[in-house]
Amino acid sequence: AQLAFVVSQGADDPGDGIEARAAAELVAAEQGAGMMIMVASKFQLTDIVIMGIIFIGVIGYGIDVLMRIAEKWLIPWKGRA
Repeated sequence: AQLAFVVSQGADDPGDGIEARAAAELVAAEQGAGMMIMVASKFQLTDIVIMGIIFIGVIGYGIDVLMRIAEKWLIPWKGRA
C-alpha cells in the first residue's frame, strides 16, 4: 500500500532537487549551468542567460517524464478504481 506513495513522492522530489541545485549554482558555483548564467548576466549576454534557463528547464522536464514512466511501470494499478 505504501509503494504508490513512495514512488509518487520520488516522482515529485527530483524536480525539487533540480530547483535547489540551480539556485545553489546561481549563488556560489565555480562551474555549471548556474555559473554560466551568472557570468553571462554580468556581461549582458541575454541569449546565453535565456538558453541556460531553458537548459535547466529541459533537464527538469526530462527527469519528470522519466519518473512518470517509472511510476507507470512500478505501480500499474495506480489510478484505477
